[in-house]
Amino acid sequence: MPKVRTFDPEVLHEHYSQSQPLDLTWLGKSSRHQFRWRCTRDRWHTSGRQIRNGEALAKVTKHNTPRDMYVSTSAWLNPVKLPKIKDKKTPAPVMIDHLIVFDIDIPPFSRRNMERARKAAVDLLDWVEQHHDFERVHFVFSGSKGFHLIFRDNDRSLFAIPDPRQREQAVRKARQNLLKETLAAGHPVDKGITADTRRIIRLPGSLHGSTGWFCSIISEQQLRAPFRTWVKGLDRHAGAIKMPWHARLKKKKTPKTNAKTEPEHQEVASETFTSLEASTHVPGTKDRSAIFAWLPRSWGSIEETIERAVEKLSQLHAGPVLFWTDQEAVLMLVPRAFPRVQAAKMCRKIGLLQTALSMESNDHNWVRFSPRQGDESGWESEFEPLGVRQFESERATLAPWSSAHLELAQRLNLIVDAGEEDRAGSNDPMIRVVRRN
Repeated sequence: MPKVRTFDPEVLHEHYSQSQPLDLTWLGKSSRHQFRWRCTRDRWHTSGRQIRNGEALAKVTKHNTPRDMYVSTSAWLNPVKLPKIKDKKTPAPVMIDHLIVFDIDIPPFSRRNMERARKAAVDLLDWVEQHHDFERVHFVFSGSKGFHLIFRDNDRSLFAIPDPRQREQAVRKARQNLLKETLAAGHPVDKGITADTRRIIRLPGSLHGSTGWFCSIISEQQLRAPFRTWVKGLDRHAGAIKMPWHARLKKKKTPKTNAKTEPEHQEVASETFTSLEASTHVPGTKDRSAIFAWLPRSWGSIEETIERAVEKLSQLHAGPVLFWTDQEAVLMLVPRAFPRVQAAKMCRKIGLLQTALSMESNDHNWVRFSPRQGDESGWESEFEPLGVRQFESERATLAPWSSAHLELAQRLNLIVDAGEEDRAGSNDPMIRVVRRN
């Protein structure tokens, strides 16, 4: 499979400066939607004004060239500076509408997987129209690994609920029920898209900054035809990566018993990388652990992943939470000394199954907290802090701070104001150097 890369800022700037403004008419009133875009190095921007058309969007993104562009699935009376869904102090925003979006992704990027995703999308379309009264908006090739099927709900009763906060909660509950029904019917949709009223999706007409293919609206005729018959007609940048017929995965080197085997028949060895790992265990205690793990990439972009983690942890009254990134995924730390059994249960509730299993079977888990250095390729992308997220809770956690993990966070350039609260364990985190393929 070709190496996925991010387009250079100059290439992206040239593309958007020379392109026609994007068509936003499919949104109805685009000024009701929030627009966000990710620039290179994963810097995010949110429009500070309402966007009435493609020309206005081009104007606000002119000085912060997008790598990837997104639009909210919900429409709001005022989409500017939306308060967080957990913010009870600020008046709740007024939701006008919420698009029903199904996202089907089958990685890695290849024609074979795109055909599998297309067939799954067709099955889903037929099922939706058989069981629900939804209005079609359009079907979209995402520019990478799959398709979006977008509908509008003809039942407007939920949007007539007078209280804005109750209205959004009712819509979220209805979408959660729809998602459960869809998954129960066997359709492989992204679990994080359909039910989330604060979700953003890739904007049709925009360039996918990793593949160079455009996020494109397609017809039902295309969706129902084999992918190979219309893939050549999809728009892509001149520097777009080639979509292979099937994904080629590197194979590890296996021992050869025949010394006469020719070199061209030998499998290529995967590269070895060196990095630092720290334990979730709180040293100096018998059975306490911090919550320390890499978050699933399937949760979405770096910012989406952080917001999802914060929402889950706020429900568990476990905070504050710290974040770092290696430019590809998000590393999360809650520097509290939880009883190990409790920490494992919390990890399960968050969705960190492998971390929970390791805590239960091995009493702790080792977690990489540094960039990786390849024997041949050198250092990978830089490792940087994303900040500390505090959130108020009606009841605070009773777990003391983990002294070792507070120290680890400080070494990684994030400092937590622990105040005079109790601390558990020693100050020295458990760290090891590892070499992995």
